[in-house]
Amino acid sequence: MMKRYVIYGLVGGLFLLWNSCKHQEKNEIVSSEVIEESIKEPTIVEQITVDSVWAANGVAFDLQTFGNQQYVAYFDKNRMMTVASRQINSNHWIKKTLPNQLIWDSHNYVSLGIDEMGYIHVSGNMHVDPLAYFKSEKPWDVTTMVELNTMVGDDETRVTYPKFFNDKSGRLLFSYRSGSCGNGNILINHFSPKNQRWERYLNKPLFEGVEKDDDRAAYHKWVKDSKGNFHFVWMWRWTPDVETSHNIGYAKTPDLKNWVNGVGQIVNLPFKPEDEAVMVDATPSKGGLHNSRYKLFLTPQDEPIIGYTKYDEQGLTQLYLAKLVEGKWISKQISKWNFRWKFIDGGAFMTIGGTFDFVGISNDNILAIDWETEKGESGRYMVDLETLEPTGGTAEIQLKYPKDLEKSLTNREGMLVRIAYEKRNPANNNSRYVLKWEAKHGGFRQHAPKVIPEGPISELILLKIQ
Repeated sequence: MMKRYVIYGLVGGLFLLWNSCKHQEKNEIVSSEVIEESIKEPTIVEQITVDSVWAANGVAFDLQTFGNQQYVAYFDKNRMMTVASRQINSNHWIKKTLPNQLIWDSHNYVSLGIDEMGYIHVSGNMHVDPLAYFKSEKPWDVTTMVELNTMVGDDETRVTYPKFFNDKSGRLLFSYRSGSCGNGNILINHFSPKNQRWERYLNKPLFEGVEKDDDRAAYHKWVKDSKGNFHFVWMWRWTPDVETSHNIGYAKTPDLKNWVNGVGQIVNLPFKPEDEAVMVDATPSKGGLHNSRYKLFLTPQDEPIIGYTKYDEQGLTQLYLAKLVEGKWISKQISKWNFRWKFIDGGAFMTIGGTFDFVGISNDNILAIDWETEKGESGRYMVDLETLEPTGGTAEIQLKYPKDLEKSLTNREGMLVRIAYEKRNPANNNSRYVLKWEAKHGGFRQHAPKVIPEGPISELILLKIQ
C-alpha cells in the first residue's frame, strides 16, 4: 500500500489512497548506486472521535487551530453541513448543524475561516451554484452561526471552489470562481471585522477566463513561504474535458496585489493563458496535462519546484519536475513509465493514471518522491534538486506526518482514506493535527443516483501528531 506525505509548505487538501502492489518498474530511471534512506517520522499521540459522516461521495472537510481552540467544518451522517469546536485539552465537541445539505458532487467541499477578531466563517457545497455562506454572530462561538449567503453582492450566483485563508497580517480573505469551467474568473474578497462586512479585495480577477473567442479558465494552487509570501501555480483548461488542460504558469506575491514572476520581474493582473512572463511549461491542449495532477512545493530556501504529469515525445504519461535555473524554467522527465493515461470527460470515470507525492527533502537537497501508476507499479525516486537527476548516496528525510497516516480505517471495499490537514497556528509548533475519515470515490452531479443512499457511514477522527 502506497503512503502519501506532505513536505515543506505543501498546502493541505483532498488526498486519495489507492491500493496497489509495491514493486519497481523494470524500465524506471534509477541510479546505479544504492540509496541509504534514514527516515525520521513523528508519531500519533492522540485520537479523538469528532462525529460520524456520510461517505457515499467523498468531499473535502476543513480543520483550523487558533490558540487553544480547534474548529472543524464537515458534512455529518445526514449530509448536513456542520461546524464543531473544542478546547485543545478537551474531548468534548460543541456542534452546530447548518441548514445546508450536501449535493451529490465531489466539487462540493466545505471551507472554514477565522478572522482577526475570532468570527467564524463557513462556505461550501457549491459547483456553479449561488453562494452558500455562514458566519458566527459572536467570536469563537459556533452555536451562533447564521446563514447569510451573500458577501459583496456581485458575482455570487455561479460559485465554485470557495477558500478562506489569511494573509501576513492575519486578515481573512476569500477566493472563489465566479462562472463555470471555460467561462469563469477567480475573485478575492476580504473581511473587515471592525465594520462586519466583506469587500472586494482586488479590482481585477486573478486570471482572465472570459475574453472574446477565448473562454478559458485557470485552476490554481498556492503555498506560503517562510516570510508569508504566496507562491501561485496554475494550469489552464479550455472546456470541462480534462484533456484540454494546458500551459502551466507561476508567480509570487506578498499581498495578492503586487506580483513578480520567477525571476523577480513585475507582472500584472489578470494573468492570461499565453503570458510568456509567467510561463513554466507551454504544453498544448491534449498534451497530457491534468488540472488536478500537479503540485507546488518550496525548498527550505523558499525555491519553487513544480511537479506534474504529461505526455512524453512517444505519447506516454510521465512525471516531470520544473525549476528555475539561471532565470529560466527548465523541465525534466523523472519517470519512464510505459502507459498512456486516457482522459474521459470531466474525470469521474478515469483510472488513476500516474500519481506522485513528495515524501520529504534532505539537508543535502535530495528530494524523495513516492509514485504509483494505474498498472499497479510503484516506487520511490530520489532526485538531486540541483540537477533534477536521480541520485545515489544517503538521504536523511524528516517527515511531517507518520508513514501510516493514511492506513485504512476499515476493510470495506471501495472506501478511500481522506485527510484534511490543519491550517497551522504558529503558536502550536510542537504538534500537528489532521482529520481522517473514509469515503468512496467522488462523482459529479450529473452522475448522481435517482435516490441518494443513506450510507455508508464513516467515523470522523482527529489525530494529534508529535
